[in-house]
Amino acid sequence: MASDRADHQPYVQSAAAAIEGIGLTVTGQAVTGRPPAVRTAVVTLAAPDSGPYADEDDLELVWDEAYGWVLHLPAEAGFSNWFMGEDLVPSPERVARWVDMVLTSPGLTPSREDGPHRLPENDDEVFEARLAAGARPA
Repeated sequence: MASDRADHQPYVQSAAAAIEGIGLTVTGQAVTGRPPAVRTAVVTLAAPDSGPYADEDDLELVWDEAYGWVLHLPAEAGFSNWFMGEDLVPSPERVARWVDMVLTSPGLTPSREDGPHRLPENDDEVFEARLAAGARPA
């Protein structure tokens, strides 16, 4: 029996609010893949005031249910993807701290390149509950 699939928009909005709460500017959000499709979202960020990405155009922070959070950052050969890690639904506050760290000191936080960490078509009641709760401990 398939588990109920949670709407990811409230979680993404909470993460965007936490990012703004630490002083970064969110310029847009797009939530796509409403269940039963693969759930994804893009949070567009203004470049920070200082640091290695200060002179860049808007930056993209992407969430999907297979890889979790990924920052698409400018690099010499196009873009570099910075994967947050194995927790697909970290707290919004943790997402904000990670984004801030990557944007100010990318050398301090290595990117996780393995994955996906779950297959979107798999039923996972714990994942669904965490997503529905906005990553608050169940």
